[in-house]
Amino acid sequence: MEEEFWGVLTKQQFGSFLKQFTKRFGKPTHSRRLSFSFWDHKRNKLDTRIRITDGKAEIMQKIGGVGDKQLRVRTEKKLTLPSDTKEIFNAYQILRILIPGKDSCYIYQHNNYLFRQPDFEVKITHQIGKTDKYNFEVEADPKKVDLNKLLKDLGLFSKITLTNARFWDKWNEELNLKDTELNSRAILNLIKKYL
Repeated sequence: MEEEFWGVLTKQQFGSFLKQFTKRFGKPTHSRRLSFSFWDHKRNKLDTRIRITDGKAEIMQKIGGVGDKQLRVRTEKKLTLPSDTKEIFNAYQILRILIPGKDSCYIYQHNNYLFRQPDFEVKITHQIGKTDKYNFEVEADPKKVDLNKLLKDLGLFSKITLTNARFWDKWNEELNLKDTELNSRAILNLIKKYL
């Protein structure tokens, strides 16, 4: 079980926090990630994705609240997929049925900078797609860390963003690619690009 806080940053804040955290915690782990999100906002507690991170593919599912709260408490499960374009595309086609009707499966593309510490993680992200956006996520075990105190210490407390289904619909619409606007070849090419 983890608790996480998430928030939006400007491009300038992203650059500033990247320098600040690198100075404080050392060089971050940088990763490139492609995700296919099969999240039906009507069932807010189930977030299922195919993720390819630095060439490694998996199915990931987080269960728990995202609703109208600042704090998210979720459990996470993962299943490794072979790093094979056709197998990942087949998994995409199987999971695609989770999205009802004509709704889109959103495609996320991230450049993540992760600062792992013994009791918490800070991730700052540059997300690309139709435009560019920046955000942060702080995760910790609530039994070990007072997250409010940590966020104040990191300078992120005032930047926590309240999210709900309406927020994510707008975020996705402005930023992320929709699978319904891409053909099979374009989706396969995206998968290849991240493997």
